[in-house]
Amino acid sequence: MARRTPAGLLALSLACAATPSVTAAQSAQGFDPEIQREFVQGMTDYSQRNYRSAEASFRRILDRDPGLLRVRLELARTLFMEKKDEQADYQFRLAAAAHPEAMVAKNIVRFRQALRARRSWRFNVDFGFSPDSNINSATDKQSVDIYGLPFRLNSDARAHSGTGLFFGGDASIRLNRDKLPIYLGAYGHWVRYSDHRFDDGYVGGEAGPEFALAGGRLRATATGLARWYGGKPLQKSFGAHFAYEKLLGNLWTLGGALLVRRNDYSGRRDVDAIDVEARVSVDRPLGPAMLGFAYATVERDWAHNSGQAFKRASLGIGIQKEIGWGLRPQIAVDVVRQANDGPLAPFGIKRSDWLIEGSASIYKRDWNLGGFAPSLSVTYTRNRSTLPLYDQKRLRGEVRLTRAF
Repeated sequence: MARRTPAGLLALSLACAATPSVTAAQSAQGFDPEIQREFVQGMTDYSQRNYRSAEASFRRILDRDPGLLRVRLELARTLFMEKKDEQADYQFRLAAAAHPEAMVAKNIVRFRQALRARRSWRFNVDFGFSPDSNINSATDKQSVDIYGLPFRLNSDARAHSGTGLFFGGDASIRLNRDKLPIYLGAYGHWVRYSDHRFDDGYVGGEAGPEFALAGGRLRATATGLARWYGGKPLQKSFGAHFAYEKLLGNLWTLGGALLVRRNDYSGRRDVDAIDVEARVSVDRPLGPAMLGFAYATVERDWAHNSGQAFKRASLGIGIQKEIGWGLRPQIAVDVVRQANDGPLAPFGIKRSDWLIEGSASIYKRDWNLGGFAPSLSVTYTRNRSTLPLYDQKRLRGEVRLTRAF
């Protein structure tokens, strides 16, 4: 018997026959008449390898009724054939939440595994503008106490508002995929303000092998990052990054990461440090059009100055949902606790912070400006600290155009 490809497996599980219009019409029985016509057209386009048109048909149907499992499966399969891997994986995850029959559920898992195995390269780019109430992440207080005496802060040390223009991107490629895959990745981001003292940018990269491990994939890379602030070098980091991802059943995706790095700051030996950060994340579809995710992180920083060394723990949760009309809103909440090791000179007390951050965004998939899709987001951050210098509020918006290649 000939080996079946993933695309063939899904076709069999969905009972796609050689005459797609007949099969599609039978499968669409019970649909709204207009949806039936659109579905038949989509299946016909798919059989003729006109995948772009088929994708458009299936998406129009799901914009009207996100709960149609058969349509979502066909969209996922079409995206798979178009090699839009991240979008295909997202659609397969939502389809799994509808609790399809056992054979279809198994084939969804096979598709997702095939998507992870075949990813050879990716490139994402985005740009936009960002109004921000606190571009330098500073306090809005007028003065701070130093050894019990009040000192007035100068304007540079207090919060500044502004609107930044930003540009960013990331790219990766996997070499030698048939043997021991080698991962190469690079990323960067830059924000420019009218007051260039607050311009902020960074670039980074990583390289290393990937291994199959316990049904998942482990990536072990050397990593480096350089950051500039106000046009001047601020920080360099070098270290190792271990990242693991595994599918658990047909609903859960588990991720884990360990980052060990050396941080060196320009002209600031007191904050130079060895830093270790561990993270675990999970995501799960919560329905045929909703995805939930959560993560937890612990971090330990051993700075030269004990007042700058800290322990930090964070927890985040969020959901994203398709609501029709090509719209995909997302909300998320993060809570962070930080405790420093010793008193921070010249304040004479330990820094201890609670930070809460909430964000809401909405992505418009079917608007296309030269291949770029728009999104809007708003993020509010409140950091309460025992040191007034670090007690801050921030409200930041983003108007972003994104394209994935």
